[in-house]
Amino acid sequence: MIDRAAGWLLPPRCVLCRGPGQSPALDLCVACEAELPRVSRPCRRCGLPVLAGKVGIARGERCARCQSIELPYARCLAPWAYEFPVTRLVQALKYEGALANARVFGMQLAAFAGPAMDPGREATLIVPMPLHPRRLVERGFNQSREIARVVARTVDRPLVESALRRVRETVHQVGLTREERLGNLSGAFMANAVTVAGKRVILVDDVVTTGSTAAEAATTLAAAGAAHVEVWAVARALG
Repeated sequence: MIDRAAGWLLPPRCVLCRGPGQSPALDLCVACEAELPRVSRPCRRCGLPVLAGKVGIARGERCARCQSIELPYARCLAPWAYEFPVTRLVQALKYEGALANARVFGMQLAAFAGPAMDPGREATLIVPMPLHPRRLVERGFNQSREIARVVARTVDRPLVESALRRVRETVHQVGLTREERLGNLSGAFMANAVTVAGKRVILVDDVVTTGSTAAEAATTLAAAGAAHVEVWAVARALG
């Protein structure tokens, strides 16, 4: 109701072309939405496209690419490929404070993933991927939290920021091998066992690249007693 009322007072405007958005309150026009690159035939487990020539994936199965990897989360849902213009929107959110993009991402992510979620409201927590306090001070906000709060409101599940904390600052992951990324992230998170024990946790992030950060966070949540962990991300890097 609030979104609809706000849409009448401040009509939505597309974050890409600046033309009229979609009623009641989506700041993305139909034409620009159609141009955003979708992940084609994504694997339910890792979120990457199923390799050409492979048969479809049944519920709960892994694609050939991720069969040899032990993943600590049940599935990774990411509607868009991390390619232009999604890269532009993500970077504008993270480094330029374009918070309207977080609203677009949150609404679209909820529309994509929400219908497939477990119906148990009280047993499901929406948890944003945390930033280390020093990086949070530098940036002024956590982009994953901004996306997650829109997701939580849209799917009507509680946003619980205290469920997971980043307790160790790490170097940037860019340029590191998978093994180096895993070592860099070891012990980077701490979960609140009282909050997550026995709960289904939906971990919300902006981009999944190699999946190392999501895997370490999910491992930490599982060790604290989370019954089920899913990763919902705006975009999936395909390279």
